[in-house]
Amino acid sequence: MTDFQQKRLRCLAILPAPATDAHGGDEIVYRRSLAYLERTMDVETCHIRSVGKLRRMAGILGGNPPEATRYISRGNRRLVAERLAAGGVDVVILCNEVTFPMLPSVKRAGVPVVLSAHNVHSIVAATDPSRLARMLRPCAVAFERRWYADPYATLVLISQGDRIGLEAAGIRRQPVWISPPGVPPVVDLPAHATLLREAVITGSYGWWRKRRDLTDFCQPPGLGVPIFASDDNALAILGDEAEDLRTQPDFSWSAGVRYGLITDAFLGGFKLKSLEYVAKNCILLSRSDIALEFAGLPHAEEFVRITPTKADMIATIREISAQPEAATIERFRLFKQACVERYDWDRCLAPFADAVRAAAESLPAHR
Repeated sequence: MTDFQQKRLRCLAILPAPATDAHGGDEIVYRRSLAYLERTMDVETCHIRSVGKLRRMAGILGGNPPEATRYISRGNRRLVAERLAAGGVDVVILCNEVTFPMLPSVKRAGVPVVLSAHNVHSIVAATDPSRLARMLRPCAVAFERRWYADPYATLVLISQGDRIGLEAAGIRRQPVWISPPGVPPVVDLPAHATLLREAVITGSYGWWRKRRDLTDFCQPPGLGVPIFASDDNALAILGDEAEDLRTQPDFSWSAGVRYGLITDAFLGGFKLKSLEYVAKNCILLSRSDIALEFAGLPHAEEFVRITPTKADMIATIREISAQPEAATIERFRLFKQACVERYDWDRCLAPFADAVRAAAESLPAHR
């Protein structure tokens, strides 16, 4: 057993400053991941601060994807360097790709580092339907080749799809640790549950790409079934097409199987919302292709539907609604059970902890 296996590691997690809507997928992953590490390690956090619009524009002109420019500043680099100079850190975790430009400060301090990516932006750009995204893809690829390919760092990705995307961008390295998010608390599906012709939209819509794609989804025709949403941004965009889930006292996730809508036309990271939908008894209707993350699960092809347009969603709802209800519900139970088992939080986060330990053990080689 090595010294690092015997001692309790001291980890410094570099995080973006908390967002005002700290209920999005990134924040959930931060909380669960660090809480898991704290079972066996000492974890300290350091939040870097967002910069203004002019500095972000300078970051884009410097060859960075737009989402990665929010925290690139001399002040943030100095903050990280000063903390590392104080010592007492065995390994640094850069949480989210927006913190990866802090890597040079960590390397100068001679501390091992884990890069924990939430979105591979070359995939976002490649799957985003807009012309601007295609124009910016070279920036995303250059950003990833600069940071993700650095052999000094241990790399953790959030999905198998991200690994494939990095290979498409010319980044092939071993090992790459895959640590997806886990399933949220599971809602019971009682024996008397029915197949409901209702749709739901959950999650945060603070990201401009998400708001843009939801706006596109709202174009006529209507979906033909009631839509319930809970995010203020989403409700403002949906307008009369949706009802506020928070004001529905009789709404029950256990009442039956509904349709969970993922209106993002681009593919980014792992759709944590998809696991929430399954946990809350929803069939997935997704404009982006998320099928890979559910491959091999029983009946996944029936309950994870890729529906690029609203017309596809309408047709899918009609198709599923026409099937014998009891048999459909039973197949969904089998799919849900297998999904919950695959995406158990402890099972998903174990590779993350393994990556942190592997990085710590690499210290002598780096020094």
